[in-house]
Amino acid sequence: MPNPRSAFPALALLTLVFVTGCSAEPKHLSTRDPLTTKLDSILHRRDDGNTVFGARVIDTRTGKELYTHDIDRPLMPASNMKLATSAAGLDFFGPDYIFKTYLAIDGDDLWLIGTGDPACGDLAIAKANKRTTMSMLDDWVAALRKRGINHVRGQIRFYDGALESQRIHPSWSKSFAGDWYAAPVSGLNFNDNCVDVKVTPGKPGQPVSLTVVPATTLNQFVNNCTSADPRSVPVGAAASAGDGEEAKTKDQPDIKRDPDANLFRITGAATQPTDLPSTSVTDPGAFFADALRTHLISRGIPVDGGIERAEKPLGGKLIPPTSKIVAVHESKMSDVMWRINKSSQNLFAEAMCKMLGREWSKKTTHTDVPGSWSSGGEAVKAFLTRNGIDTSKYVIVDGSGLSRENRVTVRIISDVLVTMNKSPNRDAFRASLSVAGKDGTLKNRLKDLPPNTMIGKTGYIGSVRSLSGFVKTRSGDELVISIIYNGFKGSVKPYEELQDEVVRTLVDWPNISSSK
Repeated sequence: MPNPRSAFPALALLTLVFVTGCSAEPKHLSTRDPLTTKLDSILHRRDDGNTVFGARVIDTRTGKELYTHDIDRPLMPASNMKLATSAAGLDFFGPDYIFKTYLAIDGDDLWLIGTGDPACGDLAIAKANKRTTMSMLDDWVAALRKRGINHVRGQIRFYDGALESQRIHPSWSKSFAGDWYAAPVSGLNFNDNCVDVKVTPGKPGQPVSLTVVPATTLNQFVNNCTSADPRSVPVGAAASAGDGEEAKTKDQPDIKRDPDANLFRITGAATQPTDLPSTSVTDPGAFFADALRTHLISRGIPVDGGIERAEKPLGGKLIPPTSKIVAVHESKMSDVMWRINKSSQNLFAEAMCKMLGREWSKKTTHTDVPGSWSSGGEAVKAFLTRNGIDTSKYVIVDGSGLSRENRVTVRIISDVLVTMNKSPNRDAFRASLSVAGKDGTLKNRLKDLPPNTMIGKTGYIGSVRSLSGFVKTRSGDELVISIIYNGFKGSVKPYEELQDEVVRTLVDWPNISSSK
């Protein structure tokens, strides 16, 4: 089973854009040229009275609009919201910024202090560096021993107040409780604030054995999953799930978390070792501290006390006194960026939004307050305004696009792409985007096109499918596209196929036939 945290459900919304300048008035063609005729025939193919879309195409060399449709209509962007969030974060912090998480000692107590970094223990980043989720904690074990600390006689105190205490956005559906893509956001984050459980069957009829990462003491697991004989599974029992989901049987092993507690129920029957979907916890700071304490004990460093949330950081400032620091975990901006855009990992986008809000507040109001969705939204809007992008129809509720209350226009999204294409951070931004047919959320799309023909960002939530990015034509030009569909019912697949057909058409520009 592929890592479920490597991609994110996004709304079915379509926006097509090719841009080189920002917020310019549409340069409508005086006659219907072959490209307009062709794209209209594609994009309107599934018009049903309910579905709406915005689309824009811009030539990045000349800045000319090659195609527009409803480019100022407010639409739900789904994960295309991440383009604005990541662009603003990259612009503010810079491509060489390092996010840090601190391990410190004060008397008998060990301190865990977070700044909002979402990448601690992230499996995708760890794998890319030939490490594991637990490698950073192993590094800390080594750092403690190097300092001569082989026994923690006090407790583990943790500070997660760099970001606001509201960890779940109120506009997110309550049905998302426990889902990895709606994990809570905190000043301390570990393993995407999720538990990963693997079930291994034994003798038929007996309970499966569980392997849990990270090991903790606060999380509880109710194991109602049994071992099954593979010969007992009926042929054809697995039904097609559609939309790229894996086929599932009715009795396939599964995991659910209680809505308001870290009680995880595992059900079904297993015929082979199976990795269950990553499942989020309720309190990331306590989860991280508990995982640290459990790991230290397992590595032979006893911890006499428990864990306790601190109201203030050690020494009163987010960065602890140098003499107290035992170890620092560092995460690169480039890693955070590709997890936001290539992987469409919501937690990373939400943490970026809030961390940006914290630093924005310090810069504009000279106050040191926890980062929030509200202040992060203000910071993103300020970035757009500073770059001449009209925000009059822009509504940012969260950083990832998971909320159905977000609104963008395809003009805004395409202008963000044009802005970043001219930015000193151009290469860093483009490197974070998914490459069609190669990686990220575009890995399985447009495989028939030449390598590196399109880089971009997808988006999907119920009734929304979005696609925005850069398309390279056979003639060597590059176009900005943004396509957002809203309001359709049923599968996103048909609208995804229309988006891909648009991209294929643009690859041949300017040699476009008007025939349908």
